[in-house]
Amino acid sequence: MNRNPVILDTDPGLGEPGSDIDDGLAIALAVLSPEIDLLGLTIVNGNVDTRIGVDVARRLADRLKVPELPVLAGATQPLRRDMEPVKELFRLAVPNHGEATSRELLGPTSAQHAADWMIDRVLERPGEITIVAIGPMTNLARAIQREPRFAESARELVLMAGAATGYAQNITVVGDFNTYVDPEALQIVLDSGARIRMVGLDQTARVLLTRDDAQVLARASDGFSSWAGECANAWIDFLSRAFPNRPEHQHACFLHDPLVVAAVLDSSLLTWADAHVEAELTSELARGLVVADRGLALARPRPANASVAIDTDVEGFRDLFLSRLSQPERVESVPLPAGPTHI
Repeated sequence: MNRNPVILDTDPGLGEPGSDIDDGLAIALAVLSPEIDLLGLTIVNGNVDTRIGVDVARRLADRLKVPELPVLAGATQPLRRDMEPVKELFRLAVPNHGEATSRELLGPTSAQHAADWMIDRVLERPGEITIVAIGPMTNLARAIQREPRFAESARELVLMAGAATGYAQNITVVGDFNTYVDPEALQIVLDSGARIRMVGLDQTARVLLTRDDAQVLARASDGFSSWAGECANAWIDFLSRAFPNRPEHQHACFLHDPLVVAAVLDSSLLTWADAHVEAELTSELARGLVVADRGLALARPRPANASVAIDTDVEGFRDLFLSRLSQPERVESVPLPAGPTHI
């Protein structure tokens, strides 16, 4: 079978106290899906510091029995903005968020910067490699700045950012975390001319891992899945205490990042529409806002620079996700649709 070569750009925290688990589950979904040839993990500052993200990624690779998987360290700060306000928001919500444990941190598998490693891989195989970015877009922006051929040489960039059908209502009412951390980086990516698909928080917030689902994983014979189920239950316990007025957090957690990986596995799980997308760069009040103009209200719509997700097959995604993570071995490949559904 033809496998889709993928680089996963991420800020993983699964296994760190007080850190979200969905990035680690996205890594697992990519590793356990035979349609994907996962070339490596490039780590960006975001949910946790880059050095902690590298350590988490290395340990996840070991748990997933792919210890040889390349893990590269990338940006440690946003392009222009200070990371400290974001860290302060985390500290207010989650004491000791992202702080390293007393263990010795594992380093990257190579000293090469993640942006340069991505450039090398993409230029070696022009038109073949998909980059899935589920953290802030700083590494992608750095690669675009360093090598003008990078954007056009990637098969496509699949990003988690924004909200095409409403407000993100994530780290702020209007902003999603990935954009809030580094909006300038996202705008560089959007202006690059690359082939871009975007899955926003309006879609990822529709897919949930329930306590029942976590129990399915916890009962799996595979060691990673059972551990992930235990982590999911612990994360849901934390969310239910930290956000007692959010009914969705009493019995479930979001699967933001895995949905973006699923968009590569089976693009028909989401409905897509072409849009002109921009990030807000000037207003602190609207920091993190992403506007996706689909030309529905303008006499002269601007040219599209991305395809944005506007609907999700929630049950189809859930079936795919649980079937992959609850199995001890890679599942057999199934025929996939030719391309995304647009309206």
